[in-house]
Order: sequence, then C-alpha cells, then structure tokens
Amino acid sequence: MSIGNTGSMQRGKLRVYLGSAPGVGKTFRMLDEGWRRKERGTDVVLAYVETHGRPLTDAQLRDLEVVPRITREYRGTELEEMDLEAVLARHPEVALVDELAHTNVVGSTHEKRWQDVDVMLDAGIDVITTVNIQHLESVNDVVEKITGIRQQETIPDAVVRRAEQIEIVDVTPEALRRRMAHGNIYAADKIDASLSNYFRVGNLSALRELALLWLADRVEDSLQQYLDDHSIQQSWETRERLIVGITGTPIDETLLRRAARIASRTGAELFAVHVVKADDIRHTPADTSVARELVEEFEGIFQEVVADDVATALVAFARAERGTQIILGARRPRPRWQPANGVAEKVLHHARDLDVHIIAVGTDRPAHVHQPRQRQSVSWQRQVIAIVVAAVLLPLLTVAMTQVRSSVSLSTVFLVYLVVILGLTTWAGAVVGVVGALVASGLENFYFVKPLHTLEVARPDDLVALVAFLIFAVASSVVVTRFARRSLEADRARAEAAILAEATVNFATSHEDLLPLLDSLRNVFAASSVAILGLREGEWRADLVSGEPFTSVEGAHSFDIDEEHRLVVSGTALNDQDNHLVGAFAGRMAAGLRAQIIARDSAQLEELAEAESLRLALFRTASKELLGPLEKVQANISLLSGSHELRSLDERKAVLSGIESQVRQLTRLVVNILDAGRLEAGEVVAHPEVMRLDVVLNSALASVDAKGRTIERDVPSSLPELTSDPVLVQRVIANVVSNACRFGPVDQPVLLKAGVVGDRIELLVIDRGPGMSAAQRDVVLAPFDRLSGDQLNAGLNLTVASGFMQALGGRLHFEDTPSGGLTVAIELSLDGTT
Repeated sequence: MSIGNTGSMQRGKLRVYLGSAPGVGKTFRMLDEGWRRKERGTDVVLAYVETHGRPLTDAQLRDLEVVPRITREYRGTELEEMDLEAVLARHPEVALVDELAHTNVVGSTHEKRWQDVDVMLDAGIDVITTVNIQHLESVNDVVEKITGIRQQETIPDAVVRRAEQIEIVDVTPEALRRRMAHGNIYAADKIDASLSNYFRVGNLSALRELALLWLADRVEDSLQQYLDDHSIQQSWETRERLIVGITGTPIDETLLRRAARIASRTGAELFAVHVVKADDIRHTPADTSVARELVEEFEGIFQEVVADDVATALVAFARAERGTQIILGARRPRPRWQPANGVAEKVLHHARDLDVHIIAVGTDRPAHVHQPRQRQSVSWQRQVIAIVVAAVLLPLLTVAMTQVRSSVSLSTVFLVYLVVILGLTTWAGAVVGVVGALVASGLENFYFVKPLHTLEVARPDDLVALVAFLIFAVASSVVVTRFARRSLEADRARAEAAILAEATVNFATSHEDLLPLLDSLRNVFAASSVAILGLREGEWRADLVSGEPFTSVEGAHSFDIDEEHRLVVSGTALNDQDNHLVGAFAGRMAAGLRAQIIARDSAQLEELAEAESLRLALFRTASKELLGPLEKVQANISLLSGSHELRSLDERKAVLSGIESQVRQLTRLVVNILDAGRLEAGEVVAHPEVMRLDVVLNSALASVDAKGRTIERDVPSSLPELTSDPVLVQRVIANVVSNACRFGPVDQPVLLKAGVVGDRIELLVIDRGPGMSAAQRDVVLAPFDRLSGDQLNAGLNLTVASGFMQALGGRLHFEDTPSGGLTVAIELSLDGTT
C-alpha cells in the first residue's frame, strides 16, 4: 500500500508523555491512558511498546490489542521493529507508540520512529507516545554536561512541540532511586552501573529541572497563542522578562550590569533593545559593540528596532515579548522648569501595566551626601498658600463687617481679625501671622476707625487699641509658632527615642550587630559619621564606623560608654535633649560591649577547647586502632619465639606474612594520625602537576590491604590527563578504598568506576557494606578544623580523605548504593581549578 496517501482526511492528534529519566513511568502512564480510552469504547491498539521486563509495566498491557511487530535482519541479527504498514492497514482510532526518539533498523521505511508516527498522524490516527528529555536535540549538549554521556538518538524539538498535549511524568530523584533499589527499573546486576551512569541524585535533579523548564517554554508558547487569538494586549506576568533600553553610549555598560544582577536574582530573561531612529541611520550610527558583547556574556538577547519614538518602540517591544519589567538609564534629574516629556516619562505613561526601573547612571557618586536635620516645621509652599488665603479671606471679612459696621463694636472687629490671624499662624507659622497682623491692622484703621477711609486716627483710645492689637497679634503668632515647633520637636524626639530603643532591644553581642545599631543612630540624627572609639596604647582609635571615615574628635559630640570605649557623633548639631538621648543610648551600649568582650573571650576558649578535644580524640583513636594490630603482632612474635610449635617453613612464612600485614596496617594508621595532625595545623598544601588517574590509581591500590575482598575496576585508559597533586590523590583513593574493603562483605566486590563528567573526572568507589548515616556524612565532609573529638570516630580514613580533597579543591560526596552499601564519589577538576 502507498504510505502517506491520506487525501483530505483530518490529521490525527499527538499526545506525548515526557520524562526526565528512564523509569519515571512514561510507558506505564501511556498504557494506562490507552486502557482508559478502550474502556470508553475507543478503538485502541498497541503499535509498539517496550516494557524492559518490568513486572508492573507488563501488568499494564492487560487486554489491549497488540499489532504484531515486523522482524528485520541487520548484520546477522534479527531485530524487531514497529510494523507501520500493519498499523496503517488496521487503522485504529488511537495507536500507542513507545520510545518516539528510537532509530529504526537500516532498511526500514523511515530512519526515525517519529517519522513513522508522522505518517500515522497524516492518516488520521491519534497517537499517544513517550520520550525522555535527554533525546530532545535542543538540550542534548546540556544533558551531556550533566551526565557525561552524549545521546545518539535525538528528535527535533519541533516534532514534540507540535503535539496537542504534552504531559510531564514527574518523579522525585529519591522516589526514582527507591524504584531502582526495589528492582523496578533494572535487574540487580545492573544497578551499580546505572547508578554511576545516570541515577545519581544530582543528575536526576538536574534532568528533572531541565524537563520542567522545557515544558514551561512550551506552555508559554500556548499562552502566547491564546493571547494572540483573543487580541489581549496586556502583559501577563507568568515569567519575568527584563527589557533594557540601550542608547549606544558609555552608560550602557553600567545599565546592563545592573540589569543582569536583577535578572540573576529573579531568574528572568534579559532583552537589550536599541531603538534606532531613521535619521540616525543616515548619519553616524551609535556604537553598540560593547553592549552586544555584554548581552552575550549575560546570556541575553540583543535586538535593534527602527522607530522615530523611542518610548513607544520600547513599550511595543516589551508587549510583543511579554516583558514584565523595563529598565532605563537616567544621567541626571530633570530640572523643575523642564516639561516632563522625556523617554522615561513617556514609557511610564504608556507602560502602566509594567514595572519600570529608572537607574541613575553616567555621573560620579559623591563620597557622602549630608542632609542636615530638618528644623523648620513649615514648608515654603504652605506659607505661600497661607498668604494667598489671607489675601482673600481678610478682604472678604472686611467687606462683610462693613455691612454691619453700625452694630458691631471695634473690639469685636479686632477679635474676628485676631481669630483668623491665629488660625493662619497655627497652620503656616509666624511669618504669615506677622504679615496678617500688619494687613489686618491696616484694614481696621481704614474701614473701622474714625475718620473712615483714611489712615488717620482721631481718638487716642483708638490709637492705643490699634497698637495693642498689633502687638498682641504679632506676639501671639510668635508664641503659637514656637509652641507648635516645640510640639513637633517633642514628637520627633519620641519617635527618635522609639527607634533607638527598638534598635537597642535588637542589639546582640556580636561585633557585626553593632553596625546596624550605629546606622540607626546616624540616620535618626542625620549625622555624617557615628563611631565607636577604643582606647589602645593611650590613644583613641576607631573600632567601628558608620558613614564617613572617622578622622578626629574635634568638633564632634563625644559620649563615654565605659572607661575604654567612647561614642562619637559628628556632622550634625545636637541640642540638650539630643545629648541626653544619645548619652542614655551610650549607656545602654556599655552592657552590650561588655557582653561582646565576654563572648569573644568565650569563643577563643571554645576554639582552644575544640583543639584540645581534637588532640584527645586523635590520641583515643590511635590507642583504639593501634591496640588490635599490636596485640596480633605480639602474639605472632611470641608464636615465632616458640619454634617448637612451628614445625614447617610454610607455617613460619604464614606467621611472618600475618606480621607483615599487621605492620602495614599499623603504618597506615600512624600515617593517617600524622596527616590528621597536619590537617588540623593547616600544613597540608597541594602541589599540582599533570597526572593520569589510571597511573595514580595503580599506585594507590598497591598500598591497600583488601582484606580478602575483590576489587573490580572499570576505569578507561582513554581518560584525559588532569592537573592535581598525585601524592594527595593517591592518599585519598587509598583511604576510600581501604574503608570500602574494611566494611564491605567478603563475598561482594568493591567496584571502582571512573569517567569524565563535564569539566571534571569522577571516580566512584562502590561497596555493599552497612552504609553511612546522614549525620556521619555531614561530620566527615565538614572542614577538618570544625570537627569535635567524638566526631573523628565517624571514620578516620574518610575524614582524612575529605581533608585532603579540601586541600585539592575537589569534592568528596556520598550516596547510598541502591542495593545496600555506600558509594563514595571523588571529583577532581581537569584543569586543577576549584
């Protein structure tokens, strides 16, 4: 039959189960979905499935119809493949096809299985299939860096992205490793190999994250399609995207570095956009080469857009790319007289649903900007408003009172004016009150004191009344203003005291906690510098400074904390109330400083105690570890001395061999104890040189007492050379392998596997012993100088090996062997870097 001749038949739908690693349950879920559809009456067939002999997966086959496979011969071997012709002839509604990225045997209709699936879809057959993330072409290189294995079978991302449904089969690394330990993924004899190649917790976590990120991109494509179909212009913040406006000037570097830091903290994508005006193209274009290099370094995307309006173009680009934040640079503040029509103002106007960051760039930052404490309680804007109010209100009152002049006494007029003046004074200060008093006295004289409509005063009593009104109004304005100012100062003092009290409550005993306390004091009193001085050798020297560097106590306010410490506040004016508050604050600091000194002395004593504890632990470990071999050596020597009990030469050789073995063990213990002392003293220094791991491994194994265990090696001779200290590496390998032989069962081999993973070589030492608890692992991997005495008993071999790895800049970490035991991974950088 002719494959692909589908006419106008509607194309089938593709559903993909995406997994992060083998064994997550993709095939199980595919079979379960197929059986569920069959129960609903859908015509479902198994076009191809590979259960890998897993019992649970085999059980999912149930009563599903299976299309027989076709057998093809390749290089003398018969291989089974999916029979595409048979599936098309059967033409079910739904076909289940496992392993979408599979490469067909040479001679098949198509090279890849996904091409077979494409033909089935063209024939109107819905297909449910499976694929692992490592088979997608776009992430193939990333997977190789993670696992050290390059996948040969890949599939174009576009094939999977065209699927109507993509469902990720997500399993935690721990759960997947448990499945493997129970034999649900691989047979028992393959568990260690799969562990070293793929099923490491780090590998599985990275692959899982990779799968989730890839699917998130696919979801975003679907979201964008939905927004386009429904003509939705508003940006939905499903993922952070930073849009940075580039100008082709030196400020671009600062702006991009700031944006990259924001992007790294939020995990956002970075887009740099340079808007080019049409006129600029004809003239000298802006140089964006530096910006392009930085964007590439920050793994962002650089775009150029031609438009006459920069702000509109930036906002349009942000909406098209689903941006969530726009970042712009500003050289200097806009003058007050200049209209707000710059790029930043226009972007803020158009991008109301986006976050807009205006970054100050291109100007030198002053060493310190000192802001004096605010003493005036009334702003000039309020005073201007009050004068305008007075200019309107006083004439209106005058007009109103002139209408009833015959029935209103002069004292009533004075009282009305005085109430208005006191109200304006309370709200706007003494200046407004004095001005209002002068104006009111003039209005009283002109409109209410005879002779009217002149500034002359006929009666002495009226003159006295006018002068008294003016004096009282001015005096009242000054008094009310001073009272209001004192009230505000009292409120401010209470707020300052509350802030300092809260800071003092949070004051801890460590030296680092003092700096936030000084910062609070400096900010409350707007000081340029606050410092704690200590008396050393008869001179006051700065121990801790907040703000500008401390230079001299001259002109500064000084407060005694205790006999040896002083608090100095400079760059601000303090009144008596402030001095009293800061003095009380300094008194509270005295107790904290005394506690700090006690804590520092206590820490030093703890360090000495820990060092002594470590020495005692080494002595106890030496005594315990040396006792057994010494007793055996003594017993063997006693046996040799009684020669009548050893009648043959072979018996004597056996005893001598035992003595030699015990002496080697004693030597190894003594060397480990000496190395522990060197590590404690910080005397271990690496001397890197070019070396080969297989050569160092041979030397290390030659010094290991296997205690009757078999050591199996899977170390390729093709491993590249690396730069490290061969002596320390040999000691690390010998200690780790000795530990595995010591605790592993006699009938189980110790397996060594090595390979290249990214930019490092990794050597795995796998045993089937009792394993190691999480607490013991933390102890062994801790920096050597942090171990307490009892913690050395976690295993001197591994503790010393961990200390050597720290000196080498490598990494030693532990994992459970799925079938029981401990797997120790020794990671060494190829180029000797940490």
